This record gives sequence, structure tokens and C-alpha cells, in this order.
Amino acid sequence: NMQGGFIWDWVDQGLLTADDQGNAFWGYGGDLGSGHLHNDENFCLNGLVNPDRTPHPGLFEVKKIYQDIVFKSAHPETGSIEITNNYLYTSLDKFDFKWELLLNGNVVKEGSFKLKTKPGESATVKLALPELNISDGKEYLIDVYAYTKEATELIPAGHEMAREQFQLNPDAWFRRVSEAIVGNTFNVDQNELELKVSGDNFVVRFDKTKGEMAAYQFKGHDLFESVPQPNFWRAPIDNDFGNHMPKESGVWRHAGEHKTLEKLAVEEEDNHLKMVASFKLDDVGSDYTVVYIVTPGGKVNVEVSYVAGKEGLPELPRFGMAMVVPADFNQYTYYGRGPWENYSDRNTASQLGIYTSSVDEQYVPYLRPQENGNKTDVRWLTLTNKAGAGLMIEGVQPLSVTALHNPVADFDPGNKKGQRH
Repeated sequence: NMQGGFIWDWVDQGLLTADDQGNAFWGYGGDLGSGHLHNDENFCLNGLVNPDRTPHPGLFEVKKIYQDIVFKSAHPETGSIEITNNYLYTSLDKFDFKWELLLNGNVVKEGSFKLKTKPGESATVKLALPELNISDGKEYLIDVYAYTKEATELIPAGHEMAREQFQLNPDAWFRRVSEAIVGNTFNVDQNELELKVSGDNFVVRFDKTKGEMAAYQFKGHDLFESVPQPNFWRAPIDNDFGNHMPKESGVWRHAGEHKTLEKLAVEEEDNHLKMVASFKLDDVGSDYTVVYIVTPGGKVNVEVSYVAGKEGLPELPRFGMAMVVPADFNQYTYYGRGPWENYSDRNTASQLGIYTSSVDEQYVPYLRPQENGNKTDVRWLTLTNKAGAGLMIEGVQPLSVTALHNPVADFDPGNKKGQRH
């Protein structure tokens, strides 16, 4: 049991080499002219850092789990935090402690404190929180950090050694009061083939023969190159090939594309238009319904429901939608867990906050390309061009979001692991 708890490899054991055109890459089993010999492919690319020692996102999770300063609070809204020193020989007077209060992802107050807690002991501090307006739509978070005071042979001064985040009123953001509808009127034009909803600066078109959005324009600019489509597939990771997921769950790979429109209903009200499209997912024999609600301000609410049509369907890798936006929407800001890649089973080190990067920077270059770049517990996100024009998506529940320049198919070699770089 003890040995099974080890993380076996520190570094991806790739060897720097080049292809026939002189492009450098990290070679692994089967490269370097040895493909005809028995090899374990990329089995030795399972470390916490790349061959050049740059960290994998998973290394931040390991750091968080291994930290020797533990923060707990039964009632964080009171500002009371218990700190336990799990070091064997180091007192907590060797560290500076900082805290931040966040409201909907933005820092509204910060402070610091000092401790002299000895190894194996605990202490409680009371943070000087302001009066909190605990209510729907106002999500409060407390972030706490410990930093080194002095440099050592290995660690510089001011280096973060421990972190924790406390949610004072979990998911309050999703209980926010609906905003007043912007705009007074919209125009609806439709025929047997198309439904068009237009208002101030926006046009939303639906293809009634397909039961899906056809275009979404704002001030004459198209916000989609490929409109939202059902998506049940993610690129397989190395361990997925170990348990045969690509083959056994492969029916989901194109299930969102192979669908039959069975029923379409359009309802027009004073302050919104609703289109309900009911489909049969042909590959899995299941019912799938999408409800689009367009308001006068141009917002489009999307509600999706699914009912399994038969017993014995294989594991569902993902449930969501995929879409393509213009390439110049390269500025990515979101309120969720970050800033590094995180997934539902690897996100305790990734704290809720507002993060901004380019879409280019979202790509995680694993040496054998595979699923990468996800963010969990996302409340909202924007994808814009450098002028600030673009698209905003809000979740009515926490979202998992991936924003990359590559479609899933680029990272998916099929049912067998490919020799890829």
C-alpha cells in the first residue's frame, strides 16, 4: 500500500532529436530508428515535468496536496482560520502570510498576519473582514497564502509555499437575480426554412430544417464560424488507451453529428422568442432536446436535455457543446478555476478567480498530444479580438471550458495510440 502511493516519475524521459526537416522534438519509444523493435511507446513520458524541466499542470496539484501548512475553517464567513504546522522542524515564523477577500472574482480587501506556531501544532487567526453583503449573485471567497521570508539554497525569498481558498457562500453567483431585459423590441421573420430574430445591432438566424442556430451576428460581424453543436467526445489521454476507452466509448465520437430532427416548435412572446428542437441521436438511439430563447437585447439562452434511449450505453466522455469562433477572438478571460489547466479530478490547487490569457497560451504541449487545456467551475468567459469585440458565455451552472486553436480531432489518433509529437 505504501509503495502504491508513490508518484513514480519526476521527469518525462524524452530525448531531444530532430525530424528529416531539422525540426527539433522530444523523441520517445519507437523514435530514433527503433520503431521496428519492441518498445513501450510513450510509457516513460509520465512525469511531473517535461524533459527540459518545465512543469506539467499536474505538478501544481502535487505541490498543493503535499504542502505542510494546512488551512481549515468551519465558518470562513466569520474570518476565523485554523492553521496547522505539519513541518517536522520548521516554525511558522519563517513565513509571511497573506489573505485576500474576493467578490465575484475581484479582490475587494487584503491583509496579512504572522504566526510562531511550532511543528505539529495549530493556531487560529481572525481575519479583519469588512461587513459582507451575503446575497444571491454575490459570491465571496477568501484566499490565504504562505510565503518564504528568507532565501535558502533551494528556495528564493517570497516563494509561495502553501495556499487555500474558502468559499463563503458556495455557488451564490448562480443564484443571482436575472438582469432586466435590455431593448424593447425585436423583429421576427420566418418561413418554412428559416427563422430570423433581429434587434438593435444583432441578428440571430436559425435553420428550421436542421433545428439549429445558423448564424449569430453583432454589428454586422459573425460571432461563429461553426455554430454550437452537441458534443459528447474528448480527445483520449494516455490512461484512456490503457482501459480501452477510445474503442469501447467510440460510439460517442460522432454522436452529436449523427442526429435526426423529429420535432420543431417556435413560440413568440412579448419579451422573448423560443425555439425547441427535438432530436434522435441516431448512433445511441437517444432523445436530445435543445431550447433556444432569444431576448430583445440579443442574449441567447441555451438549455439542453438528454434521455438515454437504451440500456448498456458505454461511458460518456463529455456532455456539452462545441463551436468555432473567428480566429482573431484570441483574447480569453474567464471567471473559474485557474490559471493553469485543471479537470474535475485535478483542481484543488486551481483557485476560483478571474484570469486572462491568449488562446495560444491555453494549449498544453504534452509530448504526445492529447486532451489538454480544460478549466473547471467556470462562471463566465469572454473570447474577444484585440478591439474588445467578441462573445460572452455565462453558465447557469458551473461549466467546464476548453478554448484552443485546435479541434478535438487534432488530438485524437483513433482507437489506437498514435506515434505523435
